[in-house]
Amino acid sequence: GGGEGGSSDGDRVMWQGPTALEGGTAVLAATAGAEAAKEEAVHLCAMAAGKVSAVDELDLMLRSARATSRAAIALHVVVSSQTHAAVRALLHRSRAAWQSSDVTVIAADKVQAMVAQAMPGYNASSHHTGAWGAAKTFLHRLLPSVDRCILIDTDMLLLADVAQLWRRFDAFGPKTLMQLPLLHVHTPPPSAAVVRAQVREAESNGGTLGAKVARTIQDTDMCTCVNLLHLGRMRAGAWEAMVRDGWNAVDERKRGDHSKMRVSNQGVVHLALKQRPEAFKHLSLGWNLNHCANFYGCRFDSAAWECGEAQGAAPAQQPTSEGLFAGAFHANCGKVKLPPGIKRHSKVPYSESQAEDAFFTSNPNKRPSWNDFSKFVAIVAATAWAPGRVGGLQPGTGEATGKQCVLRSSAVCG
Repeated sequence: GGGEGGSSDGDRVMWQGPTALEGGTAVLAATAGAEAAKEEAVHLCAMAAGKVSAVDELDLMLRSARATSRAAIALHVVVSSQTHAAVRALLHRSRAAWQSSDVTVIAADKVQAMVAQAMPGYNASSHHTGAWGAAKTFLHRLLPSVDRCILIDTDMLLLADVAQLWRRFDAFGPKTLMQLPLLHVHTPPPSAAVVRAQVREAESNGGTLGAKVARTIQDTDMCTCVNLLHLGRMRAGAWEAMVRDGWNAVDERKRGDHSKMRVSNQGVVHLALKQRPEAFKHLSLGWNLNHCANFYGCRFDSAAWECGEAQGAAPAQQPTSEGLFAGAFHANCGKVKLPPGIKRHSKVPYSESQAEDAFFTSNPNKRPSWNDFSKFVAIVAATAWAPGRVGGLQPGTGEATGKQCVLRSSAVCG
């Protein structure tokens, strides 16, 4: 596989169908068809670097992406030397599930050098995500042939069709660089009512934020865990200028004291947001039903496999007034075991020895209920990669191999 370029599979598709019988117009018509097919592919990006245990999380996240969508998916995974072999093995097992897949290997010292170039004095290892979290800020450099992609953290599971997210790129303005959850209803009344009104307004405007609302966003409000990235525009120069300007605007005494500012990818994106809010759009909170926020009061309802040849898009769920629906489940908070006496928002440094096991795959008996989202985790964990099967994924229910099955889910929010 290889990024945006054509593949041998793509070349074969060019000559299928009636256009191949129409003489001189065949090449033009078939090429246009191939271009359309390429556009339809969803480009999914993931970071699985540092710890081999992160690959177990990636495995489950990818199974959820494949289980909930019939879309063609081009996969781009960023790895380190420690995870490279395990990711290669995973992509081999899941090879029938992707239109294409590629791996980019990065080293921690190279990431630190790249980050320090834009932000002198930035110490990537002072946040618990380490250099690998910092690398998410520079995917436009790490994936130079990818124009747009949806970045999803490995501690998330998709409950809805990733193609629904991909279609949101169509609504990007000419200067939009990314779309991610920016508003977070976490404050007690009466301010919660104000935030809910802001969420409703932003989501009714397709995610567009007013300048006044953008100024109120804190780094703890947003989540870079699911992020629609226009990497082509980011490479054009605007992104690194925003990051540099945002970093330079931070008091130098604060920059050197990582107890006073968030030094993660999320913190850096927040600095850029303050510089140029018009480059950002808010993504519905339903795409980040997360443990930290008690899933915004949502509870997993049901999931069922639909098996057949139908290629129709997933039915759009009707969100609540706060934009809540079963989009994605996020097993954050509690994932990083904090030392005694350390509060959650304290700055915990990166630790090589801390295993990544957000979904408790190593011990399912200890898996929290997560407002019944644990049931969805179990359904995804029961699937298996099946190279000989249409779609490349075998549900845990034993359906016939000749049919591609898709998992439809719902949540009750209120």
